[in-house]
Amino acid sequence: MFENSCLFETVIGACGLTWSDAGLTGVQLPEATVAKSLARLTRHGAQPVDAASVPEEIGGVIAALRAFLSGDETGFNQVRLDMHRHSAFEQEAYEALRKVAWGKTVTYGDLAATVGKPNGAQAIGMAMGRNSWPLIVPCHRVLGANGWLGGFSAPGGTVTKKSLLEREGVFPDGGQMALFE
Repeated sequence: MFENSCLFETVIGACGLTWSDAGLTGVQLPEATVAKSLARLTRHGAQPVDAASVPEEIGGVIAALRAFLSGDETGFNQVRLDMHRHSAFEQEAYEALRKVAWGKTVTYGDLAATVGKPNGAQAIGMAMGRNSWPLIVPCHRVLGANGWLGGFSAPGGTVTKKSLLEREGVFPDGGQMALFE
């Protein structure tokens, strides 16, 4: 399956997208360097495209991601996803998670129960670790029991997860955003 990719600047650094004719195949949050971001983005053979010449649908995703990362309430349910690299269970978990709105969270256990696996919290954790679309499939909104952050496999780990949640007004540790950053 032929894929394209592009890097684009955001307030947090260079992010990237990969896509096929069937939909978005990946979202890349910034790595330590642009070269590392590009290497990770193209690891499955996606061909780089200049961000100025992406299809209109992908341009809309870029604009929405920039808005989200700038702190604007943004939804991604309209974004078409190409899930060919994911199992049926992962696909079901991702579709259920896409229904968790801005500023809301769900526990690993509750998400597992939603997809018919009431004892599947660990399987949900594994699926979140394989999520190809951070932010689009909002795995940062999945918390452990009692508000525990859980993991986050995107660059920056749980520091990034906490920052994304704070952008949405969610403070899992009970803290508040700093007045001055």
